[in-house]
Amino acid sequence: MRLFKQTKCQLTTIAFCFFAMSLTGCGSDPSGSAIENVVPDAHFHEFLVRDLRTYFNLPAASPKSVGHEFIKGHDEVYQTGNSRPHYYLWIFVYNGNKIESEGFAQVDVMDKSRFTVNTFITKEQIKKDPKAIEEAYGASLGADIIDRANQR
Repeated sequence: MRLFKQTKCQLTTIAFCFFAMSLTGCGSDPSGSAIENVVPDAHFHEFLVRDLRTYFNLPAASPKSVGHEFIKGHDEVYQTGNSRPHYYLWIFVYNGNKIESEGFAQVDVMDKSRFTVNTFITKEQIKKDPKAIEEAYGASLGADIIDRANQR
């Protein structure tokens, strides 16, 4: 009888371990679909500029252009839970050589071929309410966004 109780306990433990491994993905890529959806390096800039121009409503014949830089220390693809993979960028909208607008953007990756701007917050909005930025994006990323807004 003692052997049966011990075996039952061991079987329960083993079953629980298999259940826990199935929930965590047991050996799967922790970035999940981030890797599957990332735009290939060869097209990254081209697709991003194309989609930023669309977001900011800049026709091809316009003298306006867009530029981007990764937020310092956050220059890789991120994914939280089941959300789409995304990048944290500082965006510039130029009119000729003059910066017309700039700010923070969270840009989501879709289907290895396009980006969507999930969030855009202007430099002025960040400076006006930096506490809201830290609350929304956490201490590390929030501080980097605020530091970037305070440059220049």
